Amino acid sequence: MTNIRSYRLSVLGFPGNPNGTNNLGFLDQRLAVEWVRDNIENFGGDPSRITLFGQSAGAVSVDAYSYAWASDPIAAGFIPESGTVFSWGLPNSKAIAAKAWYNVTATLGCGNASSDAATVLSCMQKQNYTAILNAVPSYSGTSSILGAFGPTVDEIVVFSNYSQRTPAKVPMLVGNNNYEGGLFRTEFALEGLFFPDAFWTDFNLQEFTCPAGIRANASVSAGNPTWRYRYFGVFPDLAISSEAGTWHAAELPILFDTVPATPGPTQAEISIANYMRGAWAAFAKDPKNGLSNYGWPTYNTSRDTLIRLAYDNITGPNIINPYKYDADCVFFNVSSTNSSNAPQLPDLGANVTPTSSSAAPTGSSTGTGTATGMGATATTSKSAGRRVEVGGWVGLGAIVFAGLL
Repeated sequence: MTNIRSYRLSVLGFPGNPNGTNNLGFLDQRLAVEWVRDNIENFGGDPSRITLFGQSAGAVSVDAYSYAWASDPIAAGFIPESGTVFSWGLPNSKAIAAKAWYNVTATLGCGNASSDAATVLSCMQKQNYTAILNAVPSYSGTSSILGAFGPTVDEIVVFSNYSQRTPAKVPMLVGNNNYEGGLFRTEFALEGLFFPDAFWTDFNLQEFTCPAGIRANASVSAGNPTWRYRYFGVFPDLAISSEAGTWHAAELPILFDTVPATPGPTQAEISIANYMRGAWAAFAKDPKNGLSNYGWPTYNTSRDTLIRLAYDNITGPNIINPYKYDADCVFFNVSSTNSSNAPQLPDLGANVTPTSSSAAPTGSSTGTGTATGMGATATTSKSAGRRVEVGGWVGLGAIVFAGLL
């Protein structure tokens, strides 16, 4: 589960040292996948059916993996939930990462950018992990979601031009929740920090909906079997506040069957959970055909192929054209987290309803906005004061399914 303070841990996997190896967390993940490939048969698994599955930061991690090892992915399927390489204005530039590194080294008395690099590193290697974590500065507002440490461009495993790159030739199930910001909105409220509804509308689009659409398009463009979902479930036993809706990570208790025993799940919740676990298992068992056999259409922006799950808390897929939710993505540049003064979002997809027609709604193409380079100027429709620069690295780590299902 996401914790708003977990950005502190990211310093251990993404230290930002300009004179050392960065993105250690991603390198560790690759080693873990190689270990699974080499050993899973000893546990009854199938090394040809490894699926990488992550949520939030874990989803970004899975997606970054799909680009870093595009020519040798090992995995047979990817499931990034509520996070992609196009999310959060990631990755960090080398300059931003180095600034964060030297902020911590200076706090610990290990030197700064003007100090001998080897001496700084040697000093840091002598620190215990609690001292390092305590040296990471605290952040407030949306900046507290990610913090200063995270994936850093090295052009080896983390790239500056994902929109120009081709991911691994591997099937993908990608998606997000209907109101991801509900988690953060609730956490901020507990700290006495409030943003208007319009802020959270923008937040949900820029950080989750639009990146999911962009990534689904990239997967289709690469010729990969692709499915895209949007989860809507709202249940009393999982409610974290009256305004949280289908909050960030709300689907995890459903998928992992960890809903609270008290007051317990509703019958609709149990039915939906069984259906969703069946879908995820179908993909893991057969990434190329499993979901098609489960009754899901492969993703196509010109057709009703966005799978709405738990829509109106009803079991089964409720299918609609993705333009319904992606239409306003044309106002966003997900590669930037800059503020912009612009009018209220028009909700261009408001009138889209499920249809038997295969034609795209008038005026739509991919409907998923743009993904350009680091530091790009935002083309958003955010009112003044509604956007705060964000940074951070939170979420459920990647999980490996290896044909055990």
